[in-house]
Formats: sequence, structure tokens, C-alpha cells
Amino acid sequence: MPKLSFVIATKNEIALLRPTLAALDFADEIVVIDEFSTDGTPELVRSTPRARLIQRTALLNENINAGLDAATGDWIMIVDSDEVVTPELAREIRSTIADAPSDVHGFEVPSLVYWCGRVLRYGPQYDPHAKSPGERFRKRLFRRGAARYECKSLHEDLTVTGRWERLTHHYDHFTVPSLAKWFEKRNFYSERDAKLADLNGYSERAAAISMLWKPLKTFLAFYFKRRGYKDGALGVATCACYAVSSFMEEAKKWERVATTTDAASRSRDVDAARAVRTNEIHVQTNV
Repeated sequence: MPKLSFVIATKNEIALLRPTLAALDFADEIVVIDEFSTDGTPELVRSTPRARLIQRTALLNENINAGLDAATGDWIMIVDSDEVVTPELAREIRSTIADAPSDVHGFEVPSLVYWCGRVLRYGPQYDPHAKSPGERFRKRLFRRGAARYECKSLHEDLTVTGRWERLTHHYDHFTVPSLAKWFEKRNFYSERDAKLADLNGYSERAAAISMLWKPLKTFLAFYFKRRGYKDGALGVATCACYAVSSFMEEAKKWERVATTTDAASRSRDVDAARAVRTNEIHVQTNV
């Protein structure tokens, strides 16, 4: 039977991580890359059978790559700290990797996303090519060495080799346990993305138009084109949240234009992201 490893990157998400680890009792190895959590995550990982803890600070995809390098399995699956592998998927993974053709290097795995405890099937989650509304496929399960992040962009997908197929059963993604948690995350990501955006030539007029138009465009696209209305009140809430998130990022871009003239700080690349992350850590350390 091929050895199966899971790689998880996390930071201060113990409440979400606990069910994630519990669902991986069928794994041969679990590699957790932790950004020095202070909520008990290290102790939880150390008490989990077949789990290994690696603590380091870097961008998310760089941490995942470190986990891929440390994993010793013939097959590796990437799982986020708020994702839970279902028993049906666990059985399918084991049977699939046992008989996978040699030219198949990996598998895309479907997920179901939960907002406030309810499955989101339309709007941001809608995929017109999915057989079941709400399923989204991501490259997650692969032979060791067949996939890796290049770390050239903050929003990149895995770079892969060989032929990939799709699994049938899904994992559960508890991405938004509460709206408060959603806005906490979006505040962080909008702050980061605004800092890294290329704002050369970005004018007050352009900022005003973007702050008005992009949130409206986001809501209309998710609610009508991607059928968010079919999720009822949940659809209104999720589409509106994405619209507000769009406004937050555009407003923070405007804030940069209004408060700085340092063109050298207006770059959008991984090196800049590392610099931002390093500065944040330095500030926290000296508080």
C-alpha cells in the first residue's frame, strides 16, 4: 500500500484544526507547518498520532512547499486547517492511490464550502461545469514531487506535472464559521493586497470610480450571473460580503495614494510580500 502524507499550514486556528486532524486518522503521516501559534496548536499537533510539527514563518505557499519537502509519503494531499476530509473521501483516496495508473500524477478533489454552518452552492462558489451545484475542484492529491508552488504570485495555483484526473467524493471546507471571522480575514487580506498593488499612475479619480463600481460589479456578478439568488438569504449575505471586501481593498488602495508618495513601495510581487510580512512580525515582536 502506498504511503500517504497530508500537509497542513496553519496559524492560531486550533478550533478549526482539531476536527481537521481528527478526520485524518487514516493517514500514514501528517506534516503541520505552524507559524508559531500561541493558541495551543503545537501541543495539539504533538499529541496527534503520526503528526509532525514544523514551525517557521513565511508566506502561506512557501510554508506549504516546506511541508511538501518534509513529507515522506508516496502520495501527498494538501489540506487547509479549516477543511475536513469526509469518510467517503478517505476511502476513495486509499483505493485510488492503491491502483492509480503510473501516468496519473495527481487528482483534483471536489469541496463543499460552508458559510455559518450552511452549504454555499451558488454565487462565489458556483461552477457551471460542476455536476453538483456548490462543488469546486482543486488540485490537492498527487504523487510526491508532482506539484509545487512557484511562489511568484500571491494567488497562484499549484504547478504540476503529468496527467491529472478527478475524484468523486468531496471534503468539507468550513471557511466562514461566522461573519465576524469573515471580516477579520478580509481585513487582513485586503490590507495585504492593497499594500502589494501596483499603484503607479493611480489617481484620485480612478480611486473614486473603483470604490463605487467594483463592489457593485462584484455583487451583480455573483448574485445574478453566478446565481447567488438561489441560496436565498445566504446568497444575499455572501454576495454582499464579497462586494464589501472589494470595497475594502479599493479604499485601502486609495488610502495609500492619499498618504504616501513613495513609488518604490508600490510593487506587487512575492519579494514585497515577504518584506511586508517581515515588517509585521518585527512590529509585533517589539510591541
